[in-house]
Amino acid sequence: MFIIYGQRKLRIKRYTEHNERCSHCATFDMTVSVYHGYFHLFFIPFWPISDRTSSIQCNNCGRGARIDSLQYQYERQTRKPFYLYTGLILIGSLVAWIAVANHNTQKEKRAFVLSPRAGDIYTMRHDSANTVQYYFLKVSAVKGDSVMLNHGAYMYTGFVSSPDSKDYFVEDIEYGLTKQALLQMLEEDKINGVTRH
Repeated sequence: MFIIYGQRKLRIKRYTEHNERCSHCATFDMTVSVYHGYFHLFFIPFWPISDRTSSIQCNNCGRGARIDSLQYQYERQTRKPFYLYTGLILIGSLVAWIAVANHNTQKEKRAFVLSPRAGDIYTMRHDSANTVQYYFLKVSAVKGDSVMLNHGAYMYTGFVSSPDSKDYFVEDIEYGLTKQALLQMLEEDKINGVTRH
């Protein structure tokens, strides 16, 4: 994978200064530019690095100047712009979005388990000694507190979100579970997903 990263410098503020005289042409018209270094990944700024620096240029003759007290003054008064943290803000937003989406998914799964309907398909996880297997259960009927289920024909050795096209539900064998038992299986992570069509 090709990753572009490194350090760059960006002008974060420009000021016009009329109180200092250019030592070359004697005019009082200078531009002070303040810069800040930052770390980037794929050219997206992630966080500021190093201290602020500045340069002075005469607007009349175009020559550079060095006035330490003036540069120090502008470097101190210039704040770091928030966009130098763009990468961190994007990552934080992504993490927050994933957390909210996961919370909503868990809430929806719980609601589906508490009020099952015929046709609901549960993605089940079974842990044995050294392996984890997945399979599917399909709700065939709901009778009061009892939920009747058909077992999928296949067992999967890796996580799957939907049954394989060759998989099917064994309809002549039904299993009965209570809604409370299903809820307990959800809380123990034995139910990994609920699909409702």
